[in-house]
Amino acid sequence: MGGCSPAAAEGHIIIEVDGRADAVAREQREIAELLRAAGGVDVVSATTEDEVEQIWQLRREFSYSLKATRLTKLNEDIVISRSRLVDLVEFCASLERETGISVACFGHSGDGNIHTNIMVPKDAQGRDIRPPADALVHRLFDWVLAHGGSITGEDGIGLAKAPWFPTAIGPVALSVHRSLKQALDPQGLLNPGKMGL
Repeated sequence: MGGCSPAAAEGHIIIEVDGRADAVAREQREIAELLRAAGGVDVVSATTEDEVEQIWQLRREFSYSLKATRLTKLNEDIVISRSRLVDLVEFCASLERETGISVACFGHSGDGNIHTNIMVPKDAQGRDIRPPADALVHRLFDWVLAHGGSITGEDGIGLAKAPWFPTAIGPVALSVHRSLKQALDPQGLLNPGKMGL
């Protein structure tokens, strides 16, 4: 490990490669060149298990650090195309600047699945102030859907995301869902009224 402190950077990217030793070494060099050409401040290569573990621990610590704030985090597992990742981060930064509510993004950039954490502010008595944070979730989902993304990548659409279900899947898929529900549950006994089906 070496170079800049993790805290000194605005963002980090972890790239893991595997394969034959000579191929991995070549890929590491090529990736390092690409990262530096793209403006990377520091590129750290790890080859031993201990070095790799140190880097992955940085990723785990990021999630732990959000919990350590003692703020409630609204962790949304949105998906956006890789070509829109920078746009997403810039959009979240603009929300943060506009509202003063912290928004932290991390996740799986290779498949566009980004955990976007909206940190719920607290009042003087330590109680969550949910309305402005909930409003940011609405704005995040609206932005993601408007840019061809999905409001869930890992966790599915449950009751919390039910209001976005029709828009998220579109009218054709919604019609198919309703037809299947009717065919399998003609008397409407299974979860009546949930998800608008």
